[in-house]
Amino acid sequence: MAVKLTVYAGSSLLPRDTERLGETADTLGVDLDMRPPIIRGDLLRAPTEGKWNNRTLILDGQFGQNLSVSVTEIREYLGRGLYLAGASSMGALRAVECRTLGMIQHGWVCEQYLAGHVEADAEVALLMDPVTSEALTVPLINVRWLLRNLGERGELDAATAATALEVAQRVSYRTRIPEALANAFRRALPTDASDLLARQLEPDTIPDWDRKRLDGIEAVEAELRALARFPSHA
Repeated sequence: MAVKLTVYAGSSLLPRDTERLGETADTLGVDLDMRPPIIRGDLLRAPTEGKWNNRTLILDGQFGQNLSVSVTEIREYLGRGLYLAGASSMGALRAVECRTLGMIQHGWVCEQYLAGHVEADAEVALLMDPVTSEALTVPLINVRWLLRNLGERGELDAATAATALEVAQRVSYRTRIPEALANAFRRALPTDASDLLARQLEPDTIPDWDRKRLDGIEAVEAELRALARFPSHA
């Protein structure tokens, strides 16, 4: 039996990402088991006998429609000697909270929490389609990443970036759809800056700088490469 990576993902990955990662897993000889966003009880309901669950990675989880995965069940899961990592969204939150228990962290979002640059769970919150898990709103952590990158490239000055972040913070995660955010920027920022940010909020452009997506892809790829070094088990 091939080694396995179980990934709980939703809005952090696009369908095309999942398809490509599946192809990578096949090439590396790893069984990739993609599951919906994690809810409380999923970890402890998963069969763990033998080598069934070689590694588990949490990217996304529910916290409104269902109870979120808890520190208590993560502690129990890790206490069984099983491997658990997190990145991107709910996975990043729990990975940072449970790092002393042995949960592994991946990516920039985790780094921001570890460094204390961000603290609130709401930084990664978004509204997603309950059927497709598609992101409908823009999480604040992604706005931070976008503003930082534009600043580093010299396209946005520090004062304007700070104002833009304040504007985004005043918009609820439930209503922070790209169009609403772009309109909020237009009301508060100079035209050149608001036009720049509006272009970044176009549907075809968002995936290019979606930090939660980038962290998710990188985390899955890292775990697949790590598992590919292990022989298959009969």
